[in-house]
Amino acid sequence: MHLTLGECIQYAETNNPTLQSGELGVNISEIQLRQAQLKQYPTVSAGIGQNFGYSHGSGNFTLGGDYDIRAAVDIFRGLSIRNSIKQSKLQVNQSQLQLEETKNQIRVEVIRSYLTILMNEEMLSYQRTVMNTSRQQITEGEQRYKVGQILESDFLLLKAQYYSDSINIENTEIAIENEYSELRDLLNLNREDQLVVVVPDSLQLAAAMTVPELSVVLQQSLDYLPVLKIKKNNVELAEYDLKIAKGSYYPTISASAGVGTGYHTAYGNNANGLQSGLYNNLSESAGISINIPIYQQGSVRNNVKIKNMEVKQAELSLEDAEADLIREIEEYHFNVRKAYNNYTLSELQKDAYYANFMAYSQQFKYGTITTVDLLQQQTNYLNILNNFMQNKYNFLLQKKVLDVYTGQTINL
Repeated sequence: MHLTLGECIQYAETNNPTLQSGELGVNISEIQLRQAQLKQYPTVSAGIGQNFGYSHGSGNFTLGGDYDIRAAVDIFRGLSIRNSIKQSKLQVNQSQLQLEETKNQIRVEVIRSYLTILMNEEMLSYQRTVMNTSRQQITEGEQRYKVGQILESDFLLLKAQYYSDSINIENTEIAIENEYSELRDLLNLNREDQLVVVVPDSLQLAAAMTVPELSVVLQQSLDYLPVLKIKKNNVELAEYDLKIAKGSYYPTISASAGVGTGYHTAYGNNANGLQSGLYNNLSESAGISINIPIYQQGSVRNNVKIKNMEVKQAELSLEDAEADLIREIEEYHFNVRKAYNNYTLSELQKDAYYANFMAYSQQFKYGTITTVDLLQQQTNYLNILNNFMQNKYNFLLQKKVLDVYTGQTINL
């Protein structure tokens, strides 16, 4: 299975267990909404009773039955039913926003894992080039050692460097394998499933190496990020709680109706099959009831006060969240710019140190520098190379996370 970054994210959004659990949460809230809507309609119930009796005095047996069907509906309940429906609709939206927030967390994890694999694979390519150079140095060093041009200690240093280079390659390969394991977990793949990340071409990478303006990032983040929308929904949910609490001040009006019938039959010495039919016992009923709250020990008034305070708390939480989010985005944008500067600087250093290392390799080949001088330049290059890789992929990671925060389509 060969996947790009965008395909990895899409696969995780479909198969990640955490996100599947979030989808179930959305489904639950939708069921709760349907249940709230059904409270507008009457409840209907039926009753069936069957009885049998025997009288020792008369020696008669009696058999009877009662059957009825009833319906009841709330006509007015302080608008609590309507407000509960609106609140449930908001809860559906809230669960969808919470799912989107979880998706963003998974997207960031997939991006981190994917880019770590790319970084190590690119590092591996450089390390193999360096090891090939070390192999050539051993061959040349052995010839020079045999003719007495270098000391045995110098030759051993070359062999030690070659061994160190091979260990670096092995460690990088292990790191790649471990990161693939992490990515499989995020995508909910089995260990035996083949997974290969697609390496983007240079044009795709170049397009990603840009930093948008802060004003654009702020506007897009404030418009998209679920965390603010969740806080705004919390205010509306608290307001509906307040409306529902105020509904307890008003009378409740309900209506009910029913129809019932029954029969009774007696058998025995004196009964002679006396019976009453279902139709003769038919009865109907209908009524309206009004419940007027007069004194409830202050429970409604105090509950309304509490709900008012909860609305204020939600509003303050929204203000704090918006201010915190603006600060976080500004700081994150600053870090992205700094990461970009570090990347561009380390790229120049990498090219310069590589050219220097190649020049020293040629000088060593012709015997104009010592082994220590050569290995020092190789070590310098490897350190700069590692720094370049860290800076390059750290910038890419932060840039792609910024894309997540601004609601962009993620790909590379």
